[in-house]
Order: sequence, then C-alpha cells, then structure tokens
Amino acid sequence: MSESWAEVAGDECALLPRPRRMETTGVRLPVGRVVTRELPAELRKFELAMSDLVTLLGRDRDGPVIPLIARSADLGSECYQLCVASDRIEVAASDSAGLLHAVRTLLDLSDAGGDGALPEVRIEDGPGFQVRGVFVESFAGTDRMELRDWQTLVDRMAQLKLNTLGVSIYGCWDIRHEGLRSEYFFVPLDGYSELVTPQRMITWDGDGHGECELRYLPAMYEGNFFGRLVGYAAERAIEVVPHLGGPGHSTLIPRLVPDLSAVDDKGVRTGYGYCVTGPGAREALARLVRVLVRQHLLPNGLRRLHVAGDEYYPIRNVDPDDRARTVSPYCRCPGCRELTPGQLLVEYLLHIGRVLADDGITMVHWQDTLVREGVLDDYLARLDVEGVPRPVIAWWKYNDPVPQPLPGGTEMWSCPTTGLFPHLFTQDFTSNIEQVLRKGNLAGASGVLAYNLPDPADHANYACLADLAWDLDGSDGAGGFHRRWAKLLAEDDEGALRQGLALARTITSSYPLMMYVVNQVLPYFSTSAAGVTSYPDDVLRTFGIVQPPLADVLRQVVATIREAVAIAGRGRDVRNWPNPIAQWRSECDRLADSLDLFLRVIDAARVPELTDGAVADLEQRGLEILQATARAKPAYLAPAALREHWTFVRSIRPALERLRSESAIPSAETWHAWII
Repeated sequence: MSESWAEVAGDECALLPRPRRMETTGVRLPVGRVVTRELPAELRKFELAMSDLVTLLGRDRDGPVIPLIARSADLGSECYQLCVASDRIEVAASDSAGLLHAVRTLLDLSDAGGDGALPEVRIEDGPGFQVRGVFVESFAGTDRMELRDWQTLVDRMAQLKLNTLGVSIYGCWDIRHEGLRSEYFFVPLDGYSELVTPQRMITWDGDGHGECELRYLPAMYEGNFFGRLVGYAAERAIEVVPHLGGPGHSTLIPRLVPDLSAVDDKGVRTGYGYCVTGPGAREALARLVRVLVRQHLLPNGLRRLHVAGDEYYPIRNVDPDDRARTVSPYCRCPGCRELTPGQLLVEYLLHIGRVLADDGITMVHWQDTLVREGVLDDYLARLDVEGVPRPVIAWWKYNDPVPQPLPGGTEMWSCPTTGLFPHLFTQDFTSNIEQVLRKGNLAGASGVLAYNLPDPADHANYACLADLAWDLDGSDGAGGFHRRWAKLLAEDDEGALRQGLALARTITSSYPLMMYVVNQVLPYFSTSAAGVTSYPDDVLRTFGIVQPPLADVLRQVVATIREAVAIAGRGRDVRNWPNPIAQWRSECDRLADSLDLFLRVIDAARVPELTDGAVADLEQRGLEILQATARAKPAYLAPAALREHWTFVRSIRPALERLRSESAIPSAETWHAWII
C-alpha cells in the first residue's frame, strides 16, 4: 500500500454526503468483484440490502476479486471507518446501519470514476443529525404514487444516507381546481369504509389526445400497500413515520365521522374540527386512533405517529356551499367553549397521546400553533404530570426568516423543505435548508425532516439536505454543497456548470419572486380564491399594467434562465436518479417557455388587429409546453402539472376575446430610462 496519503479537501470531494474525513493516495484500484466475508452477528441486520449493493461493485472483467472484511467497533450510531487497499476492503462499524453506509460510500466511490475502479482511500465518517429524512405530504401527485414509486424514493433516500421517511396518510386542504375538496386518505381503516377519498381531476392527456377527466382512488389506499412500503424501507435502514393531519385543516374525518366533530353555538356539528371535551366525541376519536395503530402501526413495527397539530385556526374556502365563509375548527359545546384555541389544541393532543401511550407509541408535532398560542410549555408539563411520553417537536418554515427552536427539554427536529409545489415551477431551497439546519443545530435539534412532494427534479435540494444533515459544520453550508454538486455532475466544464447553476439560482432561490410573482401565472393560487380572482383574465391584467412594470420582471426571469441554460454544460448520470442536469434543463425550459407564452398573450391583447392564425400560434406553443411537461414529469406527477398548464392554454382564446373587447390591457408600455 502506498504511503503518500493526502487528505481530500471538502471542495475536492465529489461525494454526497461528503465524508467527514477522507485520505487518498490518488491511486485507483481495478476491481473485478467484491466478496463479503462472513459478518459479525451484530452487523447482519441489513445484510440483504448490503449484499445487493456489493454486487454492483466492480466492472473490470479481468480485475481481482476483493474481499470485504467487516468488524464491530465502538464508533457511535451509524458511524464507520473504511479502508480500501489493493487486496482488501476493511470496514469497522458501530452498527449495521454504519456498515450499510460504508458500502453506499463504496458505491459512490466506484461511480465517481466511471470505470468501476475504487480509489485507495481511508475514510472516517458518521452523521451529525441522528434523524435525517423527508416528509411526504398527502396531496395531488403523491396520491398517484404506486408502490414502485415509493420504493424508488426509498432507494434514492438510502443512497444519500437519509434514514427517516415521513408519510402523510391523512390530510385535507382548501377547495381548489374544479371547486373540489382537497382531501386525501391513504390507508383503509377497518370499520371506517366511509373514510375514502375518490379523486377527480380535469387535466390534459399526456399522450396528446386533449383534455381528459381522471377518476381514481389514492394508489396507496386502493393497493393497501402501506405495510409493504414500511417493510421495504426498514430493510434499507429507513424508519417510516406516518402522519395524521388535524385538528387544523381536517375536513374529512369530522364530516364523515360526525360523532367526534366540533359543534357550533347552536350545538350543530360543523364537520370541521373536533370536540375535545364531550365523552362521546372523545371516545369516537380514541376509537379511530386505536384502529389506525392496531391495523397499520403495530403490525409494521412502527413506534411513532406524527400527530400534526399545525395550522389550527379558522379558514375560508372549505365550505363548497359558501367558499367565502370563514369556518372555525374550535368546538363551541359547553365543555369546549370556555377553552382558548391553544387549550383546545392541548386537549386534542393530550387525548391522542394517552391513547397512543397504551400501545407504546410516541408522537411528533409541528411547532407552529403550539408556539403561536403560547401553550407549548404548559402542554409538555401536562404530559409529564400524566406520565405520557414527551413528543418530538418539529420546527418548520420554508421561507425567511426561519424560527429559532426553543429548547424545552424535549426532542426537536429541524424542518426545511426540499420542494413545495412540483406541479408549479422548480425552486431552489438550499438556502432554506442551511438556515433551518443551522438554527436547529444551535438549539440542539437531533433531527432533520424536510417537507416535500417528491420530484426527481428536486434532486439538488435532496442532496443538499443529505450533505448538510450529515456534517453541517464541515459542509461549508449551501455554498460548499453547490461547489461539490457541480464537481459531482460536470461532464466537461465544471466552471461553466457552476456558473450556469449559480445564475439560475438568482431566480429560483428567491422565495418572494417565485411564490408571489412567477408561480402566479399558473392557476393554482387563483383557484383558492373563489369569486375573487378570475383566471387568467385578472392575472393577465395585473402583469399587463404600465407601472410597476411587472411584465419586465417576467422578461428578466426568462432571459436569465435561458442564459443560465446556455452557459451550463452537460451533466452526468447519478445512481438511482435521472440525470440531474438534464432534469434541471427541462425544468428551466418549462419555466422560461411558460413565462414567454404568458407574455406573448399579454402582447396579443395589446395589438389593434389580431388574426385567428396568431391566436392559433399561441395555442400551438402551449401544446408544445404540455407535451414537454408530459415527457419530463414522472407519471404520478404529470397529471397535476399538466392541469396547471392546460388550464391556461385552453383559456388563451376566450381570455383574449374578453380582454380585447374590454380594452383591459393598456395598448403600450412605458419604461424608466435607467431600468434597462
């Protein structure tokens, strides 16, 4: 073995997550195949998954057979030491997860060279945050994920050394497209056949046949494969944490199981929110939770339930008969009406906590309402008095400024996002990931759980989460990740790729620009304000005004994104993920093309004479965007993304007729001489 060892600096290491310490001689060793020697009993838990990965090592048919020798060592949870030499691979690991991570690192090292050879290296490694993962919302898109889609997500997470998958099995939001409720129940419950959420979606047929209507049940519900997902994840050292929405934005359960519903001042069940003091209502809620636990948690070895507790306040747009009406989740029965909103929430969480404790299940809660209502400390004290285990408090926020977690003697997780709305336009959340993790780290958070709707186009956000959660102090934050990301992916010119990605981030990493301006050109947000916004007319009017020059905002976005794509070179494939740079280019093109079409429609509304052929050209351009979107998005996400674009494209002709007849958009723009 060579003695000319040199430590690999952070920016020179094209592995994600970056190992804490890595030394190499620069020598690459040919590998025919790797053979695992018998493992110590204490390292065999994930032997099958490890063996599957080992078979992927080595591509040199004439290369040597290299033995992999593992031994136990007291290194800390999930930690390992790895040494690759010409005649052996040695791994010392603290536990089976550590050994599995070492083999994943070997696979990354093998992939990095492109030839299957392994570098002569010594690595000492282990995670900073003990819980590292993502939370998958129950929403349009995830409701169509088949078991194979979930398994692919698990494989992608596993190679990034993430170890926790939150799965929302019940969630409800306000009314959106077609005036339909947004309700999702992902697991069947014995005795609750009414808790089913058939979905209806008007979208564009990805095969190019035009508008279509989809009717379906959430795939996980229909296939009843939650348990199989849990088992698949467990075999790969990933814990699944199911998530039960409520008591905020919970329309389905209180409406269809009225015995537990909140009541109004007249004693009428509201179908929104829960009664937390009435004996009958409390028993009805306890019964439902017990069924969930004994049907889906205990048989699958799960010991945590994420009992949401977030966004608990009155909202509008949940009553189909009067979408402007404000609906309150607060019960007004004699026992509840004397309690504050915070006290009502505490009673709800306490009640579920007692039920779960009977079966040894602990809880996770979002922090926002407990903190906003000022009841977090009182809640934790009540739990202690009653002997109910304290929950994990998950501190979330996806834009600046992010909250500083308040240590209260209970476990905390930091919760950024790796992607909010993949059916809209892609966003870079690496800054949010760094800010949330740094504040959590200062407060002593033990875990990281990022909110998301899975989309392979968000690979960079996932990789950044994994990188910073593994070694926040040594990562150099989002900036360090960006340098490693470009180094990992560049097929030819690393500098050009880094420059192109950085230029695009000036747009996609700006939350105010993306969320409150760019994403507004699609109908999603307009559909939540029934009777307030006429889409697309009102949005076209807004962007077509003379001052401030909002249309110029979109023009600059288009120009910047196109320049970024032109600068960046090609990228290489990454194991388990579609080519990340090809995905990035596709998303950039969709963004620029969509905004360009939107601007062209505004221009068409201004011209004195508009031919039918000119309108047909606009519609044809819209169809091309639809076709590109259908090709780029995974099958489970495509209908939701296509719905956004199709709603605009099918409206181009009638919207132009209305806007032109009303002279709604000024005939000419003005500009400021110094704003160019």
